[in-house]
Amino acid sequence: MHMLIRVVSQAHCAEDATGIARGLFDGYDAPLYPTFDYGTLMTDGGRWSDSLPQILRDVGSVPADSDTGNGLIEEAWHSTMKELSRKLAVIRAGFEQLSDEEILEGASVEASVEPWNPLGLATDEDDYIDTYTGDIRYAMYGVGEFSGPMYYLYDEYGTAIRTPSEYRNLLETIAIDDTDDDKEWFVTPVDVHY
Repeated sequence: MHMLIRVVSQAHCAEDATGIARGLFDGYDAPLYPTFDYGTLMTDGGRWSDSLPQILRDVGSVPADSDTGNGLIEEAWHSTMKELSRKLAVIRAGFEQLSDEEILEGASVEASVEPWNPLGLATDEDDYIDTYTGDIRYAMYGVGEFSGPMYYLYDEYGTAIRTPSEYRNLLETIAIDDTDDDKEWFVTPVDVHY
């Protein structure tokens, strides 16, 4: 599965932030766990590069407090919450409809969800159904993961932003930005494959 994640990092300049994001995907020493199959930065021609502003194709990163940076962060969090909401709907439906034994057998359940396309390419919600069928144990696994295809927003260490409180803390940290006067916060979109 291809997805466009965003890496938020503190750096001296946009080029340094792009280097930090690139470092998450280099070789066996990459700190991201579980590692993505590969990460293509927009400067390297990621599959979404044509749909993003020219600066991302040129430099790879934008200031987090810019309109573009703020939009990238908000979109990533929205995608994360939508994906988690779909999995939580399956879990809730499973607990309502199934016995413990059926859950342990990995039964699939159908849940009502808000129409949504995780690739962000839909312009018409009528193109997407409003039910979602999933294996309840897989849904529980996905919600419990610390990184992976549920999460679209990561910090400079490759740690997924998983909870609303982590997201609020990230936004507050970016807004306050009192850690180092010669550094600022940047957002780097990365095309990854799970």
